[in-house]
Amino acid sequence: MTLLADQTLRRRENIETAELDGEWLLLNIDTHAITKVNELGGYIWSILPDYPTVSELADKVHIEYGVEMEVVLGDVQAFVEMLIEAGLLIHA
Repeated sequence: MTLLADQTLRRRENIETAELDGEWLLLNIDTHAITKVNELGGYIWSILPDYPTVSELADKVHIEYGVEMEVVLGDVQAFVEMLIEAGLLIHA
């Protein structure tokens, strides 16, 4: 699956989150599945409502962490695809 960088995404409803020691737990209430993400993944998850596309997320991560844009774009794309496959994100 390849997302377009400007496709709007949104979190699924019924997802609970908890941050523990720099890691985030994302719990899908409907399926009882838990997804654990690192600090950067939690950051992306937390800003997604305000930056709902891969390109917007990548821009924000690039500015916040100072990583090369090409690297950030690939990493954000892969992370978002993983969240979609885990049933945590959907296309808006």
